[in-house]
Amino acid sequence: MPLLAIAALPFASTVPAIAQSPDADHTAAQTEAFDASAAWDEFEQLLRGKYAYIDRDDIDVEAQLDRSRALAAEAADEVELRSIFHRTALTFMDPHLIVGPFADTDYAIVMTAADLDAQFVAGRAVITDVRRGSPAFEAGIRPGDIIAEVDGAAPDLAARLPFGDVLPEPTVAQLDYGLMLAVNGKRAGSRHLKVISPDQQARAVELRSTRDWANSLRGREPVELEFVGKDRDIAILRPLNSLGNNETITAFDGALEKAIKAGAKALILDLRDTPSGGNTEVGRSIIGHFVTEVSPYQMHRIPALEREFTVPRQFVEYVFPRGPHYAGPVAVLHGRWTGSMGEGVVIGMDAAAPNAVTIGSDMGDLLGALWNFTLEKSHARVDLGGEAMFHVDGTPREDYVADIPVTPADSTPNGSDPAVAAALDYFASLAKN
Repeated sequence: MPLLAIAALPFASTVPAIAQSPDADHTAAQTEAFDASAAWDEFEQLLRGKYAYIDRDDIDVEAQLDRSRALAAEAADEVELRSIFHRTALTFMDPHLIVGPFADTDYAIVMTAADLDAQFVAGRAVITDVRRGSPAFEAGIRPGDIIAEVDGAAPDLAARLPFGDVLPEPTVAQLDYGLMLAVNGKRAGSRHLKVISPDQQARAVELRSTRDWANSLRGREPVELEFVGKDRDIAILRPLNSLGNNETITAFDGALEKAIKAGAKALILDLRDTPSGGNTEVGRSIIGHFVTEVSPYQMHRIPALEREFTVPRQFVEYVFPRGPHYAGPVAVLHGRWTGSMGEGVVIGMDAAAPNAVTIGSDMGDLLGALWNFTLEKSHARVDLGGEAMFHVDGTPREDYVADIPVTPADSTPNGSDPAVAAALDYFASLAKN
């Protein structure tokens, strides 16, 4: 009997543990060990050490980090702390500075999951461009429309909501960035906008989640080929947000070969649907078709190494010729949905391709080449620009201006395509000369 009692005691003592969630002990230990201040310090050290764009004059970085640090110290758990990280990242107005994991209530990632660009003009929230083929475009929203409400809130309030208490007094630029986040909505759920057209017609519009729409575009062919112009002898090659897909290399080769065999007298390289960026293998392969000798196409600078070792590192990346070669005139189109590697191809074509002209507006301004980290103390996932990117002439990539500026670049107020129209006009001017 005593032996049975002794044997039963350890068994009985394990029953409560078995009845709990499998992660209960881990969660309890994690909560007990959670140190919000230490977790914030890890995040801040990452920004100060690795983020290439931490030193800037358009926001008060020190004041922002001080405020966020104070809020972080009061965070009850990792979820609340990561929310502070996430909203702090938004204050930098850099679509490449991203903190996850995400919740459905977080704002959609711009520019990948975005179909509207907007800013405040003379106190009014104005649509400045609309992504072609998107839910907003199909709903008839156009540049020049005034935003009267975003999900029931006045635009000024809606533009502040993405930042919350980490940024009670946004700058003009931050307010514009907040407005863009607001009109593109949360990761889950539809958006409800009230817009007023230039002729003062007001209407309520319900739009699909931009994340759902962006996800629906997966599975498209990497490159689209189209012929335009009076004689259908101008080829348009469009990478369809595929600069991170290595299959784009052979797809672009094949599309260009078809264009050449069809006798294309001019070519439009349309990079306006590349919001998710990509990799340099794909980017260099595209530029290579338009050069005849090894040529520099972009410059990198790594501030993290200088901060750590006091020794600067800067290098130039080169592109090599690649067949088939296209020797005719090329118009490179870009706009607000030209992101990261797309931006790199634009400045690379400008630097290396002798017969190329760039046409378009300000690009996505995804700052730098992306580095990825997972933080130990908060389990946050952080993407940031670890390498500052430049045109080979020293111009920061985000400051590049097209040879032929066109704003907006995706859609006119009547829905036509302004960048393609500008390219056709450019080719017509060459023919006259």
